[in-house]
Amino acid sequence: MPSLVTPVMAPGSLNSSSQPTLLVDDGLLLRPWLPSDAAAVTRVFQDPKIQQWHLRRADSEDEAREWIRQWRDGWESETACHWAVADASDDKVLGRISLQSIIMVGGQAEISYWTGVSPR
Repeated sequence: MPSLVTPVMAPGSLNSSSQPTLLVDDGLLLRPWLPSDAAAVTRVFQDPKIQQWHLRRADSEDEAREWIRQWRDGWESETACHWAVADASDDKVLGRISLQSIIMVGGQAEISYWTGVSPR
């Protein structure tokens, strides 16, 4: 069925270039997820407070690497944009922010995020 509206974001608006790394105020960096981030994801998802608010948990680094693969694939398929929130000084993963369920025609997406517990 043909669409009657011009898409807010044309197909190829995202995946025509690499996912950007964005420097944020206060020393935070939003960057694409890396397979090497699997240990950090697994560690965060062992926290009972994270498990209380999420539908899944990462029981192994292999499982976390699969999530990261899916997160990275979201950029290519233009269905989601997932960024690791990292400390700009040492690249330590502090959290995640994402745009999910992207609807290019309407320029819509769901926002989700989590933050890890800081070691004291």
